[in-house]
Amino acid sequence: MTLLIGERYRPLLAQSLAAQGLAVFWLPDNAAVDPRLAGHADLSVFVSGRRAVVAERVYPYIVNFLTNRGYSVDRSSRQGPVYPDDVGLCVCRTGKYTIYDPETADPAVLAMLDGVPVAVRQGYARCAAAVVDDHSIITADAGISRAAKNAGMDVLDIDTGHIALDGYDTGFIGGASFLFNNNNVYFTGTLDEHPDKENIIRFIAEHGKKSVFLTDRPIFDIGGAVAV
Repeated sequence: MTLLIGERYRPLLAQSLAAQGLAVFWLPDNAAVDPRLAGHADLSVFVSGRRAVVAERVYPYIVNFLTNRGYSVDRSSRQGPVYPDDVGLCVCRTGKYTIYDPETADPAVLAMLDGVPVAVRQGYARCAAAVVDDHSIITADAGISRAAKNAGMDVLDIDTGHIALDGYDTGFIGGASFLFNNNNVYFTGTLDEHPDKENIIRFIAEHGKKSVFLTDRPIFDIGGAVAV
C-alpha cells in the first residue's frame, strides 16, 4: 500500500517515512481550500474500498495513479476555502464504522458510504478522530465521542489543544497521526508535550498496536494520510 500525504510535509517526514519502509505519493497543494490547509490529504482524497473521490484541483495529478491501481475515481462536486465548503471529503472510516457530518459530506462520498454510520456535527470528522482499529478511536471532540460511544465504539477522550497547526490555535489528533496496514499508529511527532501522552500510548497498546513517532518535533497536524 501507498500513503497519500501533502507534498508540503515532504521535507519534514520523507526521511523517517522511508526509514519505516512506507511508500508515499506526495499530493500537491489543493488550491480550492484555505492555504493553511491546502496540504491536508483528508481534504483532498476520500477512499472506500476500490472507489475514491478526489478534489477537483488535485484530480489531474493523481487520477492516473489511482486508476492504474484499480480504483474507480470520481471528482468532488463542491469545495471552497471557507468551512464547511472545504470538508466534503473529510469523512472518517475505521473499516467497520463511518463517522461523518451528513450536512457537509460531499454527495459523491455519501453515495458510497458503507459500514455502520455514525452521524456527527463535525465536518472535520477524519481530522478530529485518530483511528486505532475497526472499532476504536481517539478524539478531543465531545460530539464525535458521544456519537461513537452510542454506536458501540471504544473511545479515548483527550484534552483539546497541544497539537501544532500553522495559522491556527491548535490542530487535531487525527490529522497528526494515521493507522497503516492495521498495524502501527504513526504520529508526526512526539507526545511529550501532550497531557494525555501516557493514556494515548496505553490505549493504542491495549488494542494491540504500537505507537511510532516519526520526528522529534512536538506532534503537528498534516491532515493525516490516506492509504491506497
